[in-house]
Amino acid sequence: MGKGKDLFGHYNDLAKQKGPGSKESAYAGVLFQALLMVGERKTFELLEEADAQGKKLKLQYPEETKKSAAPTGIILV
Repeated sequence: MGKGKDLFGHYNDLAKQKGPGSKESAYAGVLFQALLMVGERKTFELLEEADAQGKKLKLQYPEETKKSAAPTGIILV
């Protein structure tokens, strides 16, 4: 879990450097939402898996929803 926590911190530091509206800031928002949805341990595990595969986390939404629908899961892309 140490590497996942480090990755989480790294992406948040990048977001602070690049500022609001940047893709780094948007990704930090995805990570924070994942943290709220599935908890710290699972988020860090997913980050480690994504890093090992060269992927990123993405919020998953129901197929047929309005734009304001809440995410239903986290996927690797």
